[in-house]
Amino acid sequence: MGHSLGWQVRRVLALLWSSLTIGFFLFISVLILSDPRFPLNLGSINTTGRAGLWATLPPGVVGLSGIVLMFCHSAWGARMLGIYSLFWAAMIASGLPAVWNAQRTFCTRTFCIQTPWISRLLVLGLATPFLLVALWSRRQASQESR
Repeated sequence: MGHSLGWQVRRVLALLWSSLTIGFFLFISVLILSDPRFPLNLGSINTTGRAGLWATLPPGVVGLSGIVLMFCHSAWGARMLGIYSLFWAAMIASGLPAVWNAQRTFCTRTFCIQTPWISRLLVLGLATPFLLVALWSRRQASQESR
């Protein structure tokens, strides 16, 4: 079955974004395992130590399983990728209230970003691709189940 160029581009972008973020979260899981005091602050998830594995490892495994099943043209793969993406869209977007009224929105050990708009755009900029992949996955699941 031939697909349009737009369909192929959306598929590549969705799978590329998902692969990169799944790799990131699985890497974070390895860091958490190696450091018992690892601070995880993602959206509304603020944990220290191995408790952070609950936020990174199961979603990472679900997302990785979804990508593998996507290459087998399984509707379950698209559903799993959609669940992974919705989870992270919600988790990242849940950090928006914390940065919306903040005076200093992001600090590291060496500097602080004083402009709240940068953090607002960063949160929206990270949550949006997850939401788009979730919507794409829903459509893919319905097409694969036919």
